[in-house]
Amino acid sequence: MTVTIGLVMLTRRSVLFGGGALASLAAAEFLGMTAPAPGPPAQPIPKPSTAVWFDVISDIQGDLTDLDRALDGLAAFGRADALLVNGDLTPNGREHEYEELFDRLRRSEHPAALYTIGNHEFYNGESSEVSVARFLRYSAMPGLFSAHEVGGVPVIRLGTTDGSEASGHCVILGRTQLDWLRDTLEERPRERPVLVMSHHALPGTVSGTFTDQLTQAPKIYSGDYAESDELLALLAGFPNVLLLSGHTHWSLYREDWLTRRTVPGGHPDGFAAVNTGAVQTGFGPDGRGGEEPVDRNENQGLRIEVDGPTVRVHALDFRRNAVIRTAEFRVDGRPGPVVVASPGWPGAVT
Repeated sequence: MTVTIGLVMLTRRSVLFGGGALASLAAAEFLGMTAPAPGPPAQPIPKPSTAVWFDVISDIQGDLTDLDRALDGLAAFGRADALLVNGDLTPNGREHEYEELFDRLRRSEHPAALYTIGNHEFYNGESSEVSVARFLRYSAMPGLFSAHEVGGVPVIRLGTTDGSEASGHCVILGRTQLDWLRDTLEERPRERPVLVMSHHALPGTVSGTFTDQLTQAPKIYSGDYAESDELLALLAGFPNVLLLSGHTHWSLYREDWLTRRTVPGGHPDGFAAVNTGAVQTGFGPDGRGGEEPVDRNENQGLRIEVDGPTVRVHALDFRRNAVIRTAEFRVDGRPGPVVVASPGWPGAVT
């Protein structure tokens, strides 16, 4: 179905960062889980007529105070063309939780929104069918999966057909959705970026999903998708894809927040994947292959700018009013030189 609404750790060896329209960018060093000190207050640069901007958040989980702060922070950089809310809208997927969330969103200034379903939308003791129907009714999405065009930029939504986790997996896409995804990607021009939204993270893509037991959480994230191998192989054939995943709540201050995932037999450049951060509570490794909460007050998200074949991703810290870093890559050629940006936060935010 099609609806219209209106890097990078390339491998473990190389990282591509770049600056852009957030202004006041300066070269800086980046190492480990630190980031450049925020630059001086800046004013947003007017959006180029050729650019399409996306605000991206996930894992609200009922924290409406932090949601307000995230939306205010995103608005400070100029109005985006769409808001992408990548799952875990509610704590448990109950009727009153949706009512509270969408009442708050109706009273907030934000662009037209697209939503994906997360695991928390199923934590209500009801059937997956009931939970899915409730999500669709409140979000007004046309289905669990769909394709959209925002300013000419394709945005694809994915979602689990069964949130019971009875199979041992959080996500079951099913044959129909996987075949639809392949056909939909095949129809899009390869020289233009395609954003793919899916709440859960795929193995070996972003923070927490790698195999190291000390610094990652492979016990938690290795089996979220029942069809992870097939989905990885599918996406790896489309180097113009940027996969957006939430769910982990791991910090955007980590180097592995944005990566490029390759699969044997796929395109040599693979596909890009980015952690969308989380509005509610930060998590990190427990040193034993699992994870643990780090700080309830952490609140992070993304501003993504697409301008022709160029994708620019800004990692934002709404708690501290800081632009953590900016990454840039193109989909019409091999990634360019390594550059680290230290942008300032707009002076409009206090």
